[in-house]
Amino acid sequence: MNTKEYEAAVDLFAHGKKEEAAEALKAILAKDPAFSDAYESLGMVYYKMGRLDEAIEWTEKLAALRPDHAMAHTNLSVFYMKKGDKERAEVEKAKAVVLNFSKPKEKK
Repeated sequence: MNTKEYEAAVDLFAHGKKEEAAEALKAILAKDPAFSDAYESLGMVYYKMGRLDEAIEWTEKLAALRPDHAMAHTNLSVFYMKKGDKERAEVEKAKAVVLNFSKPKEKK
């Protein structure tokens, strides 16, 4: 994966060009369907655009690709809560908590 392409997509989002950022992230995923950061970013871009169904769709793809990705479940919890699906939000929150507690702690 070309990190410059990803950084450019994030930069588009940072400059308020959300639609362009979404298209750039989808283009990255077309080239590299395993690039998890692009899924997470795409989900957040759609969330910030108020397009919850698309935010959920892309974040669910991330969770399917990387079931151990705690942030995917955290974001899904937020997205489902915004949609008013408290039950599903709680399920996703629980998954995130379990994943966070099951990770080995870093040594200081």
